[in-house]
Amino acid sequence: MKRGDHRVSSRTGVEIRAEVREPGLGRVEAHILDLSLTGFRMRCMTRLTGEKHIFMTLPSFTALESRICWIEGDYYGCEFVKSLYPAVFDHIVTSFPSLKQ
Repeated sequence: MKRGDHRVSSRTGVEIRAEVREPGLGRVEAHILDLSLTGFRMRCMTRLTGEKHIFMTLPSFTALESRICWIEGDYYGCEFVKSLYPAVFDHIVTSFPSLKQ
């Protein structure tokens, strides 16, 4: 699966240790690298199946259902099934800012 730039909203750099899970499988660690209202980019060392739904859990949040849109090596671009509320997005990016500015 190749990446195209079809983003609906711009992304903000973050550094978040999260967990992802494919339905029927266990949780694996992932690092969320950037986030938008509609999706995120992550790095996950465990191979995930493309074009499937996953559940991504951030610290102190419930699981967010997402769809894998593209894969490049260990990097994944994902789209939320239901977009984040702007206040929730602001809280997340404020709580987990990227150290690479």
